[in-house]
Amino acid sequence: MHSLMELNSLQSIRVFGLWDQPRSIFTWDDVKQRCWTWRWLRDRLYFTAEELFTVQPEKSEWVKRGALTLHDMMDMTVFPLNPIDDLHADLAEIWSMNWSAEDLLRMGVNFQQIKRCGLNYSIMLHFNFALSAWSKLGFGVSDALDMRQDELRILFGLEQNEVVSILECQSLPVSL
Repeated sequence: MHSLMELNSLQSIRVFGLWDQPRSIFTWDDVKQRCWTWRWLRDRLYFTAEELFTVQPEKSEWVKRGALTLHDMMDMTVFPLNPIDDLHADLAEIWSMNWSAEDLLRMGVNFQQIKRCGLNYSIMLHFNFALSAWSKLGFGVSDALDMRQDELRILFGLEQNEVVSILECQSLPVSL
């Protein structure tokens, strides 16, 4: 899919230089030909994430283009780009980014994905998320029942039956 974006005069000069004018269109081919990265386009050419999405709305093309890092993920939630599925990040990389549960959700990450990466009770402690945050990510009753009493007590400060009760209440539809 070839998309393009119209440039104003300042953007055109910033992108193509003073001597390569007039140029009013910016395309994905321009990005590829010049080997520009997401970070370069954002930090040096001052394009917004939405503008870059307009130039190339297929996240797979940005991934194939390369030069993306986990540090770019929160800036690319317009797609969203999932660090596990799209960049094959491992559990240590995800934890080291210090993302909140809300950040992970914006990137399309869920509890089952993190669990497949090797998440266990000991590692959950290091994320320092509350039960409500884990629940938003998809931690459910069956996950709580799979854990030992002492693990839940240390992790959430609650007994297993209390954690299960809270999770069951959160999954009930809200009626007004």
